[in-house]
Amino acid sequence: MNTPSHVIVSALLVGRGRHRPRWLPLTLGALLPDLPMIGFYVWQRLGQVPERVIWSERYFDASWQAFFDVFNSLPLIAAAALVAAWRRSEWMLALLLSMAVHAVCDLLVHREDAHGHFYPLTSWRFISPVSYWDPAHYGAWFLGFELLLVLTGSVLLLRRQETPWRVVGASTLALTAAFALFAVVTWSGASLEAPAR
Repeated sequence: MNTPSHVIVSALLVGRGRHRPRWLPLTLGALLPDLPMIGFYVWQRLGQVPERVIWSERYFDASWQAFFDVFNSLPLIAAAALVAAWRRSEWMLALLLSMAVHAVCDLLVHREDAHGHFYPLTSWRFISPVSYWDPAHYGAWFLGFELLLVLTGSVLLLRRQETPWRVVGASTLALTAAFALFAVVTWSGASLEAPAR
């Protein structure tokens, strides 16, 4: 999934009940698994590496994959959650729960670009039949669903009484629009083997 979508999913699934006041750790937890990828992309572009090389070669480098996997690892997230529960840190639990939701969502919609969600226990990667970006694997359908999810979820957040959640909803809409514009300008007409987030 694209990064802003993870914010919406965490806000709607986790940002209710006892975690409703914890908008900041929920938002950070939704973003954290993708931050290494965003840093990787910026680093590659600053080095003037072509898009095709970034997503067909550099992304699949074993060192980069291990770095991405640390932030998407369900066992590591679970271990950290046990420590947070032992320390009775509701803030950390909210952040880690949001990270886990992010990881599970990605597990369901990544194919060749799948993360090692069970690192370091195994190097096995689940290759989903659905891709969040590849039209050959329902990517166009998923994109439509994802855009509808972001739009609907952002509107629901904008209707909440708490100002921070309204800011999250408005920011997510703005980030989605900015990413869509960036994608059209950067990748229009390009045939890429894996997308940026």
